Amino acid sequence: MKSNVEGLVLVCVSLCLFIASCKKETTTEPVTIDALIVRNNEIAGWSFTGSPWTASTVAELTTYIDGMADVYQRHGFVEAVHQDYRGTVNSVTVQLRLTVYDQGAEISAAAVFAEPALGYGGALDWKGGAGQAAHYVRNGGLSQALAFYRGRHFVTLEINADTDESLTILQQFALNVDGKIKNG
Repeated sequence: MKSNVEGLVLVCVSLCLFIASCKKETTTEPVTIDALIVRNNEIAGWSFTGSPWTASTVAELTTYIDGMADVYQRHGFVEAVHQDYRGTVNSVTVQLRLTVYDQGAEISAAAVFAEPALGYGGALDWKGGAGQAAHYVRNGGLSQALAFYRGRHFVTLEINADTDESLTILQQFALNVDGKIKNG
C-alpha cells in the first residue's frame, strides 16, 4: 500500500514538473516609441533628413506642433516621435514626414483619428491598409497626408508630392510602422 502511494506521489510530482517545464515563459521588454519609426534606408531610397524629435510632455509637443498639441492632450497624449525622410518620387526629390503618437489607450487614439481639427475632412478611407482604420487626403496636386491608428498609437505621414507613386510610398511607410506596432 505504501509503495502505491509513493508511486502515485512520484507520478504527480513528475507530471507537475513536466507541465511546469512546458510552460513557455515570455518576458518582452516594452517597445519604446522611437522603435516604431522607419529606420534609415529601411525603405530603399529613403533616408533620414532634418532633426528627429521626441516629446514626452505636452509642453515639449507644443514646441514641435504649435497650435495642435491641445488636440492630442484632450485625448490622453503620452509621448510622440517624429522623423523626416528624403527620397524621390517620379525622379523628383521630396520630403516625407512621419509622426507616431502614443495616446495611452485605443479609445483615445481612435478619438484623435476622428478629430476634425486635424484636417482630414473629406479624407478617403484606405480599406485593407494599415491600422484598425486609415484614411488619406490629396491636397490639390501639391501634397498628400495619411493617418491611421492601431491600439493606443496614432500615426501621421505627409509627403510634399501628390502622385500615385507618392501615395504608394506613404502606404509603404504606413505598413512598415503598423507592422512594428503589431509586433511590438
